[in-house]
Amino acid sequence: MGNPHVLVIRFPGQGHVLPLMELSQWLAKHGIKITVANTEYNLHKLLVNALAKEEDDHQIANSVRLVTTGFGNQPETKIAEMLSMPAEKIKELINQINASSDGDKVTCVLIDTHLTWDMEIVRQMGIRRATFCAPQAAQYVLISSIPKLIEDGIIGHDGIPTKKQKFQFSPTMPAMNTSRLFWLKSGIKKNVEKYLFKHALDIHKSMVLTEWVLCNSTYDLEPAAFNMHPKILPIGPLLATNQSGNSAGNLFTEDLSCLKWLDQQAIQSVIYVAFGTFATFDQTQFQEFATGLELSNRPFLWVVCSDIMNKLNDAFIDGFQARVGARGLIISWAPQQKVLKHPSIACFFIHCGWNSTIEALSNGVPLLCWPFMFDQFYNENYICNVWEVGLGFDLDEGAIVTREEIENKVRELLGSEKYKANALHLKKKITSSKKEGGCSYKNFMTFVAWLKA
Repeated sequence: MGNPHVLVIRFPGQGHVLPLMELSQWLAKHGIKITVANTEYNLHKLLVNALAKEEDDHQIANSVRLVTTGFGNQPETKIAEMLSMPAEKIKELINQINASSDGDKVTCVLIDTHLTWDMEIVRQMGIRRATFCAPQAAQYVLISSIPKLIEDGIIGHDGIPTKKQKFQFSPTMPAMNTSRLFWLKSGIKKNVEKYLFKHALDIHKSMVLTEWVLCNSTYDLEPAAFNMHPKILPIGPLLATNQSGNSAGNLFTEDLSCLKWLDQQAIQSVIYVAFGTFATFDQTQFQEFATGLELSNRPFLWVVCSDIMNKLNDAFIDGFQARVGARGLIISWAPQQKVLKHPSIACFFIHCGWNSTIEALSNGVPLLCWPFMFDQFYNENYICNVWEVGLGFDLDEGAIVTREEIENKVRELLGSEKYKANALHLKKKITSSKKEGGCSYKNFMTFVAWLKA
Protein backbone atom coordinates (compact mmCIF):
# COMPACT_ATOMS: atom_id res chain seq x y z
CA MET A 1 0.00 0.00 0.00
CA GLY A 2 1.30 3.48 -0.92
CA ASN A 3 1.61 6.55 1.25
CA PRO A 4 -1.45 8.73 2.02
CA HIS A 5 -1.99 11.11 -0.87
CA VAL A 6 -4.43 14.04 -0.64
CA LEU A 7 -5.78 15.82 -3.71
CA VAL A 8 -6.61 19.39 -2.67
CA ILE A 9 -9.09 21.25 -4.88
CA ARG A 10 -9.60 24.94 -4.20
CA PHE A 11 -11.94 27.73 -5.15
CA PRO A 12 -9.68 30.16 -7.04
CA GLY A 13 -10.33 33.26 -4.91
CA GLN A 14 -7.42 34.72 -2.91
CA GLY A 15 -9.20 34.31 0.45
CA HIS A 16 -9.71 30.61 -0.31
CA VAL A 17 -6.30 29.90 -1.84
CA LEU A 18 -4.27 31.21 1.12
CA PRO A 19 -5.68 29.07 3.97
CA LEU A 20 -5.85 25.90 1.86
CA MET A 21 -2.21 26.32 0.81
CA GLU A 22 -1.28 26.71 4.48
CA LEU A 23 -3.29 23.60 5.34
CA SER A 24 -1.56 21.75 2.50
CA GLN A 25 1.83 22.67 3.93
CA TRP A 26 0.83 21.55 7.43
CA LEU A 27 -0.27 18.20 6.07
CA ALA A 28 2.93 17.84 4.06
CA LYS A 29 5.00 18.48 7.20
CA HIS A 30 3.28 15.47 8.77
CA GLY A 31 4.27 13.13 5.95
CA ILE A 32 1.16 13.45 3.77
CA LYS A 33 1.69 13.62 0.03
CA ILE A 34 -0.17 16.64 -1.38
CA THR A 35 -1.29 17.45 -4.92
CA VAL A 36 -3.05 20.80 -5.32
CA ALA A 37 -5.31 21.26 -8.34
CA ASN A 38 -5.50 24.81 -9.71
CA THR A 39 -7.05 26.62 -12.61
CA GLU A 40 -4.51 27.31 -15.38
CA TYR A 41 -4.51 31.02 -14.49
CA ASN A 42 -3.99 30.50 -10.75
CA LEU A 43 -1.29 27.87 -11.30
CA HIS A 44 0.77 30.35 -13.31
CA LYS A 45 0.37 33.10 -10.72
CA LEU A 46 1.22 30.80 -7.80
CA LEU A 47 4.38 29.58 -9.51
CA VAL A 48 5.51 33.10 -10.43
CA ASN A 49 5.03 34.44 -6.90
CA ALA A 50 6.54 31.36 -5.23
CA LEU A 51 9.62 31.45 -7.42
CA ALA A 52 10.04 35.16 -6.73
CA LYS A 53 10.78 34.45 -3.06
CA GLU A 54 14.05 33.51 -1.42
CA GLU A 55 15.30 29.93 -1.27
CA ASP A 56 14.12 29.50 2.31
CA ASP A 57 10.56 30.10 1.14
CA HIS A 58 10.41 27.14 -1.25
CA GLN A 59 8.31 25.03 1.10
CA ILE A 60 5.62 25.05 -1.56
CA ALA A 61 8.01 23.66 -4.20
CA ASN A 62 9.60 21.06 -1.92
CA SER A 63 6.53 19.50 -0.37
CA VAL A 64 3.41 20.34 -2.37
CA ARG A 65 2.85 19.43 -6.02
CA LEU A 66 0.81 21.84 -8.17
CA VAL A 67 -1.21 20.59 -11.12
CA THR A 68 -3.87 22.09 -13.36
CA THR A 69 -7.52 21.15 -13.50
CA GLY A 70 -7.45 21.81 -17.24
CA PHE A 71 -9.87 24.74 -17.19
CA GLY A 72 -9.93 28.38 -16.15
CA ASN A 73 -7.01 29.82 -18.14
CA GLN A 74 -8.30 33.39 -17.90
CA PRO A 75 -9.03 35.55 -14.84
CA GLU A 76 -12.50 36.29 -16.18
CA THR A 77 -13.42 32.60 -16.41
CA LYS A 78 -17.15 32.21 -15.78
CA ILE A 79 -17.90 31.55 -12.12
CA ALA A 80 -20.10 28.59 -13.04
CA GLU A 81 -17.07 26.92 -14.63
CA MET A 82 -15.14 27.31 -11.38
CA LEU A 83 -17.88 26.11 -9.07
CA SER A 84 -18.74 22.73 -10.54
CA MET A 85 -17.24 19.97 -12.65
CA PRO A 86 -18.94 16.96 -14.25
CA ALA A 87 -18.35 13.58 -12.64
CA GLU A 88 -16.48 12.22 -15.67
CA LYS A 89 -14.04 15.16 -15.53
CA ILE A 90 -13.39 14.56 -11.83
CA LYS A 91 -12.67 10.89 -12.49
CA GLU A 92 -10.40 11.81 -15.39
CA LEU A 93 -8.46 14.29 -13.23
CA ILE A 94 -7.94 11.72 -10.44
CA ASN A 95 -6.86 9.04 -12.91
CA GLN A 96 -4.34 11.43 -14.51
CA ILE A 97 -2.84 12.25 -11.12
CA ASN A 98 -2.71 8.57 -10.15
CA ALA A 99 -0.90 7.75 -13.39
CA SER A 100 1.87 10.24 -12.58
CA SER A 101 2.21 9.88 -8.81
CA ASP A 102 4.96 7.24 -8.48
CA GLY A 103 2.60 4.60 -7.13
CA ASP A 104 1.03 6.76 -4.41
CA LYS A 105 -2.52 6.94 -5.66
CA VAL A 106 -4.97 9.53 -4.35
CA THR A 107 -6.41 8.28 -1.06
CA CYS A 108 -8.41 11.39 -0.10
CA VAL A 109 -9.97 14.36 -1.89
CA LEU A 110 -10.04 17.59 0.15
CA ILE A 111 -12.26 20.13 -1.58
CA ASP A 112 -13.25 23.73 -0.89
CA THR A 113 -16.91 23.94 0.15
CA HIS A 114 -17.60 26.50 -2.59
CA LEU A 115 -16.80 23.90 -5.27
CA THR A 116 -19.80 21.62 -5.50
CA TRP A 117 -17.97 18.89 -7.36
CA ASP A 118 -19.60 15.47 -7.43
CA MET A 119 -18.43 13.75 -4.25
CA GLU A 120 -20.55 10.70 -5.12
CA ILE A 121 -18.15 9.74 -7.92
CA VAL A 122 -15.25 10.09 -5.47
CA ARG A 123 -17.03 7.79 -3.03
CA GLN A 124 -17.64 5.23 -5.78
CA MET A 125 -13.90 5.27 -6.56
CA GLY A 126 -13.20 4.20 -2.97
CA ILE A 127 -11.50 7.49 -2.11
CA ARG A 128 -11.99 9.26 1.19
CA ARG A 129 -13.65 12.67 1.18
CA ALA A 130 -13.14 15.82 3.22
CA THR A 131 -14.19 19.43 2.71
CA PHE A 132 -12.67 22.71 3.82
CA CYS A 133 -14.78 25.68 4.85
CA ALA A 134 -12.82 28.89 4.18
CA PRO A 135 -15.54 31.20 5.65
CA GLN A 136 -16.72 31.02 9.25
CA ALA A 137 -18.60 28.00 10.54
CA ALA A 138 -21.78 30.07 10.83
CA GLN A 139 -22.09 30.15 7.04
CA TYR A 140 -22.34 26.34 6.91
CA VAL A 141 -24.87 26.47 9.75
CA LEU A 142 -26.93 28.83 7.57
CA ILE A 143 -26.60 26.64 4.46
CA SER A 144 -27.51 23.45 6.29
CA SER A 145 -30.50 25.19 7.88
CA ILE A 146 -32.09 26.36 4.61
CA PRO A 147 -34.80 23.62 4.69
CA LYS A 148 -35.78 24.77 8.20
CA LEU A 149 -35.90 28.43 7.08
CA ILE A 150 -38.27 27.44 4.26
CA GLU A 151 -40.38 25.31 6.62
CA ASP A 152 -40.66 28.20 9.10
CA GLY A 153 -41.70 30.60 6.32
CA ILE A 154 -38.67 32.86 6.75
CA ILE A 155 -37.63 32.41 3.10
CA GLY A 156 -39.40 30.99 0.07
CA HIS A 157 -38.31 28.02 -2.02
CA ASP A 158 -36.38 30.50 -4.22
CA GLY A 159 -34.40 31.82 -1.24
CA ILE A 160 -36.13 35.21 -1.23
CA PRO A 161 -37.19 36.35 2.28
CA THR A 162 -40.92 36.50 2.93
CA LYS A 163 -40.32 39.71 4.88
CA LYS A 164 -37.47 41.68 6.38
CA GLN A 165 -36.71 40.26 9.81
CA LYS A 166 -34.01 38.91 12.09
CA PHE A 167 -33.75 35.29 13.19
CA GLN A 168 -31.50 33.11 15.33
CA PHE A 169 -30.57 29.44 15.04
CA SER A 170 -29.85 29.29 18.76
CA PRO A 171 -30.00 31.77 21.68
CA THR A 172 -26.19 31.80 21.80
CA MET A 173 -25.66 32.60 18.09
CA PRO A 174 -25.80 36.17 16.80
CA ALA A 175 -29.00 37.07 14.96
CA MET A 176 -29.02 37.00 11.16
CA ASN A 177 -30.87 39.55 9.03
CA THR A 178 -32.91 38.28 6.07
CA SER A 179 -31.83 41.29 4.01
CA ARG A 180 -28.21 40.26 4.42
CA LEU A 181 -28.30 36.58 3.50
CA PHE A 182 -25.14 35.94 1.50
CA TRP A 183 -26.90 34.86 -1.69
CA LEU A 184 -28.76 38.21 -1.69
CA LYS A 185 -25.65 40.30 -1.00
CA SER A 186 -23.40 39.02 -3.75
CA GLY A 187 -21.91 42.37 -4.79
CA ILE A 188 -21.38 40.85 -8.26
CA LYS A 189 -24.37 41.90 -10.34
CA LYS A 190 -28.14 41.85 -10.25
CA ASN A 191 -30.37 38.88 -10.96
CA VAL A 192 -27.96 36.26 -9.62
CA GLU A 193 -29.79 35.57 -6.34
CA LYS A 194 -31.55 32.43 -7.61
CA TYR A 195 -28.33 31.01 -9.02
CA LEU A 196 -26.43 31.65 -5.77
CA PHE A 197 -29.26 30.19 -3.69
CA LYS A 198 -29.23 27.02 -5.80
CA HIS A 199 -25.47 26.90 -5.36
CA ALA A 200 -25.92 27.10 -1.57
CA LEU A 201 -28.21 24.08 -1.74
CA ASP A 202 -25.63 22.24 -3.86
CA ILE A 203 -22.94 23.05 -1.27
CA HIS A 204 -25.03 21.33 1.39
CA LYS A 205 -25.57 18.24 -0.78
CA SER A 206 -21.85 18.02 -1.51
CA MET A 207 -20.82 18.43 2.12
CA VAL A 208 -23.22 15.72 3.28
CA LEU A 209 -21.21 13.26 1.16
CA THR A 210 -17.93 14.19 2.83
CA GLU A 211 -16.57 12.49 5.93
CA TRP A 212 -14.87 15.55 7.42
CA VAL A 213 -15.72 19.27 7.43
CA LEU A 214 -12.67 21.32 8.41
CA CYS A 215 -12.97 25.05 9.12
CA ASN A 216 -10.48 27.91 9.34
CA SER A 217 -11.86 29.06 12.67
CA THR A 218 -11.55 28.29 16.37
CA TYR A 219 -13.98 27.12 19.01
CA ASP A 220 -13.36 30.34 20.97
CA LEU A 221 -14.60 32.46 18.06
CA GLU A 222 -17.79 30.52 17.28
CA PRO A 223 -18.72 28.13 20.10
CA ALA A 224 -22.44 28.15 19.29
CA ALA A 225 -21.93 27.30 15.61
CA PHE A 226 -19.64 24.38 16.42
CA ASN A 227 -22.00 23.13 19.11
CA MET A 228 -24.89 23.16 16.64
CA HIS A 229 -22.95 21.18 14.03
CA PRO A 230 -20.37 18.88 15.65
CA LYS A 231 -19.33 17.61 12.20
CA ILE A 232 -17.62 20.97 11.57
CA LEU A 233 -14.18 20.91 13.17
CA PRO A 234 -12.12 24.06 13.74
CA ILE A 235 -8.45 23.80 12.77
CA GLY A 236 -7.57 27.51 12.58
CA PRO A 237 -6.02 29.93 12.53
CA LEU A 238 -4.28 28.90 9.29
CA LEU A 239 -1.44 31.40 8.98
CA ALA A 240 1.96 31.40 7.27
CA THR A 241 3.97 28.42 8.48
CA ASN A 242 7.34 28.81 6.77
CA GLN A 243 10.40 30.25 8.46
CA SER A 244 10.12 33.78 7.08
CA GLY A 245 6.36 34.06 7.56
CA ASN A 246 5.64 34.42 3.85
CA SER A 247 2.27 33.17 2.64
CA ALA A 248 2.49 30.29 0.19
CA GLY A 249 -0.76 30.99 -1.62
CA ASN A 250 -0.48 34.55 -2.88
CA LEU A 251 -1.94 35.18 -6.32
CA PHE A 252 -0.55 38.73 -6.39
CA THR A 253 2.98 40.12 -6.19
CA GLU A 254 3.55 41.72 -2.79
CA ASP A 255 5.08 45.18 -2.46
CA LEU A 256 7.62 44.57 0.29
CA SER A 257 8.80 48.18 0.28
CA CYS A 258 5.87 49.04 2.54
CA LEU A 259 7.60 47.22 5.41
CA LYS A 260 10.48 49.73 5.35
CA TRP A 261 7.94 52.56 5.33
CA LEU A 262 6.21 51.00 8.36
CA ASP A 263 9.57 50.83 10.15
CA GLN A 264 9.69 54.63 10.00
CA GLN A 265 6.30 55.11 11.68
CA ALA A 266 5.52 55.39 15.39
CA ILE A 267 4.26 52.35 17.30
CA GLN A 268 0.50 51.79 16.90
CA SER A 269 0.04 54.85 14.72
CA VAL A 270 -0.74 53.49 11.23
CA ILE A 271 -4.18 52.79 9.75
CA TYR A 272 -3.94 49.77 7.43
CA VAL A 273 -6.55 49.73 4.66
CA ALA A 274 -7.20 46.67 2.48
CA PHE A 275 -10.54 45.63 1.00
CA GLY A 276 -9.63 42.39 -0.74
CA THR A 277 -9.84 41.63 -4.44
CA PHE A 278 -13.56 42.01 -5.23
CA ALA A 279 -14.56 45.22 -3.42
CA THR A 280 -15.34 48.26 -5.55
CA PHE A 281 -16.00 51.96 -4.91
CA ASP A 282 -17.74 54.48 -7.12
CA GLN A 283 -15.96 57.82 -7.53
CA THR A 284 -18.09 59.60 -4.90
CA GLN A 285 -17.54 57.02 -2.17
CA PHE A 286 -13.85 56.70 -2.97
CA GLN A 287 -13.36 60.45 -2.56
CA GLU A 288 -15.30 60.49 0.71
CA PHE A 289 -13.25 57.60 2.02
CA ALA A 290 -9.94 59.15 0.98
CA THR A 291 -10.89 62.50 2.49
CA GLY A 292 -11.92 60.78 5.73
CA LEU A 293 -8.48 59.17 5.93
CA GLU A 294 -6.92 62.56 5.28
CA LEU A 295 -8.97 64.17 8.07
CA SER A 296 -7.87 61.51 10.56
CA ASN A 297 -4.38 63.05 10.54
CA ARG A 298 -2.85 59.62 11.00
CA PRO A 299 -0.35 57.77 8.80
CA PHE A 300 -1.99 55.14 6.62
CA LEU A 301 -1.02 52.23 4.37
CA TRP A 302 -3.69 51.74 1.71
CA VAL A 303 -3.90 48.75 -0.65
CA VAL A 304 -5.70 49.72 -3.86
CA CYS A 305 -5.66 47.14 -6.65
CA SER A 306 -4.32 48.58 -9.90
CA ASP A 307 -7.52 47.87 -11.87
CA ILE A 308 -9.53 49.94 -9.35
CA MET A 309 -6.98 52.76 -9.38
CA ASN A 310 -7.15 52.92 -13.18
CA LYS A 311 -10.89 53.68 -13.05
CA LEU A 312 -10.58 56.64 -10.66
CA ASN A 313 -10.21 60.35 -11.26
CA ASP A 314 -6.51 61.04 -11.80
CA ALA A 315 -6.82 64.70 -10.75
CA PHE A 316 -8.32 63.75 -7.38
CA ILE A 317 -5.71 61.03 -6.77
CA ASP A 318 -2.86 63.40 -7.59
CA GLY A 319 -4.26 66.13 -5.33
CA PHE A 320 -4.92 63.69 -2.50
CA GLN A 321 -1.41 62.27 -2.61
CA ALA A 322 0.08 65.76 -2.72
CA ARG A 323 -1.88 66.79 0.39
CA VAL A 324 -1.09 63.74 2.54
CA GLY A 325 2.51 63.47 1.33
CA ALA A 326 4.69 60.96 3.18
CA ARG A 327 1.93 60.39 5.75
CA GLY A 328 0.17 58.04 3.38
CA LEU A 329 1.42 55.16 1.24
CA ILE A 330 -0.74 53.60 -1.50
CA ILE A 331 0.35 50.23 -2.94
CA SER A 332 -1.29 47.60 -5.16
CA TRP A 333 -0.78 44.56 -2.86
CA ALA A 334 0.69 44.05 0.61
CA PRO A 335 2.38 41.18 2.48
CA GLN A 336 -0.63 41.30 4.79
CA GLN A 337 0.41 38.89 7.52
CA LYS A 338 3.73 40.72 7.91
CA VAL A 339 1.95 44.09 7.90
CA LEU A 340 -0.49 43.04 10.61
CA LYS A 341 2.39 41.79 12.78
CA HIS A 342 4.19 45.14 12.51
CA PRO A 343 4.23 47.16 15.76
CA SER A 344 3.34 50.41 13.95
CA ILE A 345 -0.16 49.14 12.96
CA ALA A 346 -2.94 50.73 15.02
CA CYS A 347 -6.02 49.33 13.27
CA PHE A 348 -7.23 47.64 10.11
CA PHE A 349 -9.88 49.03 7.72
CA ILE A 350 -11.28 45.71 6.55
CA HIS A 351 -13.88 44.38 4.10
CA CYS A 352 -14.63 41.68 6.71
CA GLY A 353 -13.51 38.78 4.56
CA TRP A 354 -13.00 35.83 6.89
CA ASN A 355 -9.36 35.21 5.99
CA SER A 356 -8.39 38.85 6.67
CA THR A 357 -10.47 38.79 9.86
CA ILE A 358 -8.61 35.72 11.14
CA GLU A 359 -5.25 37.32 10.29
CA ALA A 360 -6.16 40.52 12.14
CA LEU A 361 -7.48 38.74 15.22
CA SER A 362 -4.38 36.54 15.35
CA ASN A 363 -2.33 39.71 15.70
CA GLY A 364 -4.57 41.57 18.15
CA VAL A 365 -5.44 44.34 15.69
CA PRO A 366 -8.77 46.21 16.18
CA LEU A 367 -10.98 46.64 13.12
CA LEU A 368 -13.01 49.20 11.18
CA CYS A 369 -15.62 47.26 9.20
CA TRP A 370 -16.63 47.96 5.61
CA PRO A 371 -18.39 44.80 4.31
CA PHE A 372 -19.30 44.52 0.63
CA MET A 373 -20.78 41.08 -0.05
CA PHE A 374 -21.53 37.47 0.93
CA ASP A 375 -20.74 36.48 4.53
CA GLN A 376 -18.89 39.73 5.23
CA PHE A 377 -21.96 41.27 6.87
CA TYR A 378 -22.23 38.41 9.36
CA ASN A 379 -18.50 38.72 10.08
CA GLU A 380 -19.10 42.41 10.81
CA ASN A 381 -21.76 41.32 13.31
CA TYR A 382 -19.23 39.06 15.04
CA ILE A 383 -16.58 41.80 15.06
CA CYS A 384 -18.74 44.63 16.37
CA ASN A 385 -21.43 42.96 18.49
CA VAL A 386 -20.00 39.66 19.73
CA TRP A 387 -16.24 40.02 20.07
CA GLU A 388 -16.37 43.84 20.39
CA VAL A 389 -13.05 44.34 18.62
CA GLY A 390 -14.22 46.86 16.03
CA LEU A 391 -16.74 49.38 14.73
CA GLY A 392 -18.95 49.63 11.67
CA PHE A 393 -20.22 52.69 9.78
CA ASP A 394 -23.58 54.38 9.29
CA LEU A 395 -24.78 55.47 5.84
CA ASP A 396 -26.22 58.92 5.12
CA GLU A 397 -29.48 59.49 3.21
CA GLY A 398 -27.68 58.95 -0.08
CA ALA A 399 -26.29 55.56 1.06
CA ILE A 400 -22.81 57.04 1.40
CA VAL A 401 -20.40 56.74 4.31
CA THR A 402 -19.33 60.35 4.70
CA ARG A 403 -15.87 61.69 5.42
CA GLU A 404 -17.08 62.91 8.82
CA GLU A 405 -18.40 59.44 9.73
CA ILE A 406 -15.05 57.91 8.76
CA GLU A 407 -13.06 60.48 10.73
CA ASN A 408 -15.29 60.08 13.80
CA LYS A 409 -15.16 56.26 13.83
CA VAL A 410 -11.37 56.25 13.47
CA ARG A 411 -11.11 58.58 16.46
CA GLU A 412 -13.61 56.52 18.48
CA LEU A 413 -11.84 53.22 17.82
CA LEU A 414 -8.36 54.50 18.52
CA GLY A 415 -9.44 56.75 21.37
CA SER A 416 -10.68 53.83 23.48
CA GLU A 417 -8.56 51.14 25.12
CA LYS A 418 -11.48 48.70 24.99
CA TYR A 419 -11.13 47.53 21.39
CA LYS A 420 -7.38 46.93 21.53
CA ALA A 421 -7.70 45.14 24.88
CA ASN A 422 -10.46 42.87 23.54
CA ALA A 423 -8.44 42.16 20.40
CA LEU A 424 -5.37 41.17 22.43
CA HIS A 425 -7.49 38.94 24.67
CA LEU A 426 -8.96 37.20 21.63
CA LYS A 427 -5.50 36.87 20.06
CA LYS A 428 -4.27 34.93 23.08
CA LYS A 429 -7.24 32.55 22.92
CA ILE A 430 -7.20 31.74 19.22
CA THR A 431 -3.43 31.42 18.86
CA SER A 432 -3.41 29.02 21.83
CA SER A 433 -5.91 26.78 20.05
CA LYS A 434 -3.35 25.98 17.34
CA LYS A 435 -0.60 25.11 19.80
CA GLU A 436 -0.05 21.57 21.07
CA GLY A 437 -2.91 20.67 23.37
CA GLY A 438 -5.26 23.26 21.90
CA CYS A 439 -8.61 22.40 20.32
CA SER A 440 -7.57 23.19 16.72
CA TYR A 441 -4.30 21.28 17.16
CA LYS A 442 -6.11 18.20 18.44
CA ASN A 443 -8.63 18.30 15.56
CA PHE A 444 -5.85 18.64 13.00
CA MET A 445 -3.82 15.76 14.43
CA THR A 446 -6.96 13.57 14.53
CA PHE A 447 -7.46 14.32 10.83
CA VAL A 448 -3.82 13.45 10.10
CA ALA A 449 -4.21 10.15 11.95
CA TRP A 450 -7.35 9.38 9.92
CA LEU A 451 -5.49 10.05 6.65
CA LYS A 452 -2.71 7.67 7.69
CA ALA A 453 -4.99 4.92 9.00
